[in-house]
Amino acid sequence: MYENGEDSKQMLIEDSIGRKILDAAIEIINEEGYENLTIRKVAKMSGCSNSAIYMRFEDKDALARAVAALYAKPFLRLMDDNYKEEDSFIQNMNRIAKAEYDRIQEMDSESVHLQMVYRGSLPQNENPFLLRLAGYLENAAATGEIRTGDYLEMAYVLAGSFWGVAYMLKSDQNMEQEMAYRILDTQNRMMLHGLEIEHNENNFWNILRSKGVDVDKALERMKGNKDAYKSFLVEFFDDPDFAALRESLGENNTSDAFEYAHGLKGMAANLGLDAVYQPLSKLVEILRQGSMEGAMDAYKQVCDACKVVTALL
Repeated sequence: MYENGEDSKQMLIEDSIGRKILDAAIEIINEEGYENLTIRKVAKMSGCSNSAIYMRFEDKDALARAVAALYAKPFLRLMDDNYKEEDSFIQNMNRIAKAEYDRIQEMDSESVHLQMVYRGSLPQNENPFLLRLAGYLENAAATGEIRTGDYLEMAYVLAGSFWGVAYMLKSDQNMEQEMAYRILDTQNRMMLHGLEIEHNENNFWNILRSKGVDVDKALERMKGNKDAYKSFLVEFFDDPDFAALRESLGENNTSDAFEYAHGLKGMAANLGLDAVYQPLSKLVEILRQGSMEGAMDAYKQVCDACKVVTALL
């Protein structure tokens, strides 16, 4: 009999009858809801006998678990597609939460409930979702964003909280997407605070270092004045030359764009912003030749590098 996600995956590869049964069950759940799923209906829609179904699934619940396992696979892909090592943990969690919420919105309520039950039925140390999230937490701890601890337990708390809130949001017929996103963002921040996210001064500088900022070299230039350095960082990213650079590039004005990019490059170097300095240097050399070829790609790299640091300020 087929009981779990791997069995369901194997069924799709090897068992054509099992595939018909699962396809029929998915269609019934999508069109009529889980409460209207019956073995009799699955048999009729799939063209398979009741005995063929019972040979593979003990009962309706076992069949539903197999369906839930298949529904779960896209969520793992969403986690992988939306996790970026260069971003902060909260940025990653917000991005993943929004992507998964959008996927949940495409499902009926019973399918969402089945997904929650399926995930809860898996042992923690065999649950691919928790293991993936625990890995993200471990990475965050390595950069000083959170305390060290039982990452699997932390993942369990975060995942349970997300699904509870997401299910509640889906049930609210008047909930607008942007409001739902804000609620998920607030929920993430509250949960992370509960997991003792550290925001002390030492961790701030360590996180900057982990993002490629040469903090020590910059502080040496400023004689160790951390307050001044932090102030200069904020001012740099608020510099109107960034907007002027974008406007000049949009107008294909390579001369003005070169001047703005060159000035920003110098400031980035002084502030130890190596990850920003490198694409700015690339952009400066392109513009020095009076060319726009590759300029917008280099500018995008500058913007991406800036976002990594500004998220921490």
